[in-house]
Amino acid sequence: MIACAEGVILTFLGLSGACIGSFLNVVVYRLPRECMSIARPRSRCTSCASLIVWYDNIPLVSWILLKGRCRHCKARISPRYILVEALVATWFTLSALMWFWSGRDDAVLAASETEWIAWSVQALVFSVLLALALIDIDHRILPDELTIGGMVLGPALAFAAPDFQHGRSFVRALLDLDAGPRVLALADGLVGMAAGAGVLWLIGWLGARAFRREAMGFGDVKMIGAMGAMLGMWVFLALVVASFVGAIVGVIGMCLGQGRQIPFGPFLAAGMLVVMFAGPQLLELWLGMARAH
Repeated sequence: MIACAEGVILTFLGLSGACIGSFLNVVVYRLPRECMSIARPRSRCTSCASLIVWYDNIPLVSWILLKGRCRHCKARISPRYILVEALVATWFTLSALMWFWSGRDDAVLAASETEWIAWSVQALVFSVLLALALIDIDHRILPDELTIGGMVLGPALAFAAPDFQHGRSFVRALLDLDAGPRVLALADGLVGMAAGAGVLWLIGWLGARAFRREAMGFGDVKMIGAMGAMLGMWVFLALVVASFVGAIVGVIGMCLGQGRQIPFGPFLAAGMLVVMFAGPQLLELWLGMARAH
């Protein structure tokens, strides 16, 4: 059972997620268009340029009330807007339940400051990954504002939430460094950023030499650098997951006769989320399968 106060907090997180999802829609549309700012001007209909008033811009509610149409010109509003808002709202709510749930009615209320910081970090990471994935799908680019920004901020996030490196430090094992988990996570983040970006750049360079065409966009290199800045050396497991899922989707696309090139950014985003939440379990499963053969 969820206590009333718990329900209020979870509802607040869900509504906050819907608002952030609405903001992400703005980021996804405007950030790739270098002539536009994500802050100004106010939102307008992309068909008739009519100003969207505040009551037509309420997350989740307005799209439903407008029946997915502009109030002025009746042009269709993509359902992706409400889907993104609903997805982020759902993620915020369910991730809080999973993050804090301990079988007690007041698990969310009793959560520590450290737990709230870690939850906030994963919520931020999810939001940025979603924006990157959607922009890559739409425009085949990964904006520097998000990738380089992630490389700058990633080590600090690793310091704030070291649990996402699952208590395994490459730096400590290599240098026998005696330091606290936050410092180790920061150090591993710096190493993971350099190693992840360097290895993916090398793979792209070798692919370009072998196939005589660009095999890996530099945006992907910067994105995996940002991932490594937080995950440390776990970034390579995320890369394996991304490559595996990407290969499966690519084969399915070929079988369905879809010749469109698939961007790698969404798969990198999926790989990072999987490793953040289930990295050790996935690694054990992989090693167990290897031993069995």
